Amino acid sequence: MLAFDLTSIALTSAFLGAIATILARTLLKNIRTQDILAVNFFIMAVVLILLSPLFYFFHATLLTMSVVLLIALIDTAANYFFFKTFERTDASVASPLLSLAPAFTFFFGWIVLNDTVNFQSLFASLTILALIVVFSIDFTNFAAFKNATLWPAIVSSFLFGVSAIPSKYLLNNLHAINAPTLYMFRAGFIALFAVLLFNFSIAHISTLQIRIIFARGIVVISQWVLLYYALTLGNVGTAVTLGNITPIFVFLLGILFLKEKPTIKKFTCAGLILALSLLV
Repeated sequence: MLAFDLTSIALTSAFLGAIATILARTLLKNIRTQDILAVNFFIMAVVLILLSPLFYFFHATLLTMSVVLLIALIDTAANYFFFKTFERTDASVASPLLSLAPAFTFFFGWIVLNDTVNFQSLFASLTILALIVVFSIDFTNFAAFKNATLWPAIVSSFLFGVSAIPSKYLLNNLHAINAPTLYMFRAGFIALFAVLLFNFSIAHISTLQIRIIFARGIVVISQWVLLYYALTLGNVGTAVTLGNITPIFVFLLGILFLKEKPTIKKFTCAGLILALSLLV
């Protein structure tokens, strides 16, 4: 039962992540990374603070507060490179590499948390990661792809993969916080760090863009709260793998709503990834 819950929750998180990815690319055609970073997380923090009487739980100690700050610092950098990737690259091109975080999560989860997984789940998860890369990287134009996307996307994936480890430790090992409270603190600190560390300005953001950022923020809150909850239900690498099959949902949403033309390769990879997701 737990495995089914983990799968369904993480896949729902991935679907919401696809919507957030498409909205991010739409916004970053006209907004600088450092500007959207602060506004995006400030809006989400305010929404969660207003709702916090419904869910707040945090056992504050020096250790738990230090772990929260560590998560926020890692994820500030991860989100900076995440948004940086979309400044010059389409969502369908960037999202595969931004979904490689589980590769780092499996390794560091094993090293730091001794969080092991059976061979079937590990093999299925790593196969999913390989298929995601094959799914949408344009190898015929790799030079341009490398310059625009490769390094910021890999750095972002590495940081998100590492961030899952202290998050799992805080949620599952220490039992010191719940998923929405963790994301509330995370969003608030990222907004603060973005203002302090980057050259932030709201002058060029229109009212319509603020509304889109707000709508995207609700989607992202739901996505990450579900992912954090999935971390408490099983292996950290498996949860992050399923939560990062967003390129498949970006592909499907593109067919349904943007009238994009599918290819046999993409259909085959998407089918295999979804099938393997049920086996993880």
